[in-house]
Amino acid sequence: MRQTLEQWLDYVGGLHPIKWDLTLDRVSEVARRLGVVQPARQVILVAGTNGKGSCCEALAALATGAGISFGVTTSPHLRRFNERIRINGVEATDLQIISAFEQIESTRSDTSLSYFEFACLAALLLFKEADLDLAILEIGLGGRLDAMNLVDPDISVILPIALDHQSYLGNTLEAIGFEKAGILRRNGTLVLADPEPPNSILAEALRQDCRVKQIGRDFDWADGVVSWMMSELRESLTLPSAETCLPSGSLAAAVQAMAELDLLNSSSLGQLCNVSLLGRLTQIDLAGQRLYLDVAHNPQAVLRLAAELSRRGCMSIRVVFGLYADKDVQTMVAGIGSMVHFWHLTQVNEDRALPAQELMMCLPTADQAQAETSVSVQQALENAIRASGGTDTIVVFGSFPVVGEALEYLDLQSGARLQ
Repeated sequence: MRQTLEQWLDYVGGLHPIKWDLTLDRVSEVARRLGVVQPARQVILVAGTNGKGSCCEALAALATGAGISFGVTTSPHLRRFNERIRINGVEATDLQIISAFEQIESTRSDTSLSYFEFACLAALLLFKEADLDLAILEIGLGGRLDAMNLVDPDISVILPIALDHQSYLGNTLEAIGFEKAGILRRNGTLVLADPEPPNSILAEALRQDCRVKQIGRDFDWADGVVSWMMSELRESLTLPSAETCLPSGSLAAAVQAMAELDLLNSSSLGQLCNVSLLGRLTQIDLAGQRLYLDVAHNPQAVLRLAAELSRRGCMSIRVVFGLYADKDVQTMVAGIGSMVHFWHLTQVNEDRALPAQELMMCLPTADQAQAETSVSVQQALENAIRASGGTDTIVVFGSFPVVGEALEYLDLQSGARLQ
């Protein structure tokens, strides 16, 4: 008998033979039976390679500023499954998620569902039960065949496209763009935050007769000013700070999406400068030791991480680095390698993880002399802190579970302070 959330997660994790089974027929049918295809009065669907979680966090902040009820679902989580489902800024409780799982289980009959599909349906069900004004839904992988694409969004947001998950989405930006553009709907609205989007996205928007609002043309966040289109008129606001922890394109897209729904409270825009998201350039001080944690796990994200670290004066760093095996490791290493003083290579206990010894072989030969492998994230982080002695900046980055395990370790250390 499944009684705890952990027991339920173990159960749903073993139900379906394919981890990422990119089809919509099974999950859409169960969603129809549950009555959750329309999870709130309005829906924003967020896709893209990088910056989706940041955009969702900005949308949540703007929804709070607008005084409306809202739900946010993102994936994956860092420490707790509950992070994936929030209603009015509060994580769903174990009991709420268990109740949703029980309803899904009793409704699905003999329809097999994956872990992500269970998570998707649980979020939609809890949002529906909460009678929300707005549902903010993050696409998990791709777009066209992602489980979240079973809804019909009022606004489709597509953030910058880069090479990632090529085995599922294709080996070119055009192929990946086509998959992301699958979240568009006929006569819908696309908020496009890629300044140089693949032609496949624009072609699909034209085919679907979508209204397109594009960054750099219709809206932007640059040089301390945020601008957006409202009722075909361009409006702008000078921000209290030109710096932000989150990607400016994600913030700008959130502003434009809320303006499209006529939910934008311009007096709350300045607060976006202070919005942060755990695992995105998260700074922690531990007894004088400065650490940054970031879930950069593809080349584009690593380049942004390196640029931000450089801007903050971190020119010589120790890294704790672990990654899944399907990633472009060499390109990621090249993107930050010139700043790295020492590599602490590690892995998490998952089948998808790239073994630390294989990760070592992906480093340039000259860098391997300044690297070591560890059997766990905790050991790698402890070694980095010990070797640094407080003089180096330590950066933990890579796959979500790597950053998640580092956060769990730091949570237990007395004196650790989130900045």
